Amino acid sequence: MTSRLAALHTWATVPSHTDRLNTALAGRYRIERHLGEGGMAAVRSFMILFMSSMPLAAQSIPGAVLARHEPHHHLVYEDSTIRVLRVRVPAHDTTLLHEHDPDYFWIALGASEVVNVRLGAAPATIKSADLSIHYTVGKFAHVARNPGTVPFDNITVELLGRQTNVRNLCEAAVANQPNSCPQAPAERTRRFPGAAEHAAFTTDQLRVSLVTIQPGTTMQPSAETKRAWVIALDTLDAGRALKIEGAGQWKGGVFRAAPGAEWKISNGGKAAVRVLTAVPLRATTGRQGSRRALRSP
Repeated sequence: MTSRLAALHTWATVPSHTDRLNTALAGRYRIERHLGEGGMAAVRSFMILFMSSMPLAAQSIPGAVLARHEPHHHLVYEDSTIRVLRVRVPAHDTTLLHEHDPDYFWIALGASEVVNVRLGAAPATIKSADLSIHYTVGKFAHVARNPGTVPFDNITVELLGRQTNVRNLCEAAVANQPNSCPQAPAERTRRFPGAAEHAAFTTDQLRVSLVTIQPGTTMQPSAETKRAWVIALDTLDAGRALKIEGAGQWKGGVFRAAPGAEWKISNGGKAAVRVLTAVPLRATTGRQGSRRALRSP
């Protein structure tokens, strides 16, 4: 693990500038106690000016590592449509300044509280319930600080194609937007017979859900979900309790069948297991461009 994390740092073309900036950001919380918010406004202004003088690297926001290179973010799966990162920020730890280029969603693994500091904005505390799902528009950089006594764990899924018309289903994934949760009991099992679906949110391109597979039962895809991505919340469940029947295998705790392949996932364990599913609704084209701004942490 040590060598892997060390390798993640080799991406940078301007290590001295980045290290200095991240050291300043990590220490801002201590400084804030002495300066107060007024003093911190001056510090934030200085940070923005400092960044504007830095040379442009591979990332689009100078001075920020891309999320997939940030040492607390561990890349486990990537294809042309999604990128899956397993994230752990230990108690009292702080990430590097990192950039989220595409839109993404994330699921909290355990109740959590994290301080989110976007460049040019005041710190915001985000409290998340266990298994809550959140949608965030990309093109920004931030630092995440964990002030708690337990690790901040989540699975972050970056959406590499442009997303349109993002709307909540049964989760408040997009802040300040009403939910539109399917009420018919049949809707919970129609897309994945043998399992129970909790629909989180949808875009015009993708439908994301949390699906529960009871012990001794088998989840099957319907015709519309055969090409779904299935993401195990715990990688130990993938291949241990959760067995794939048919074509395909787990990769980094993620499964997606080839076009036309038949598959099922059975739960051979003694407890219910939850998985994330992302069902493509139509082909995504091109990189993310301009879109309607959404307010989400």
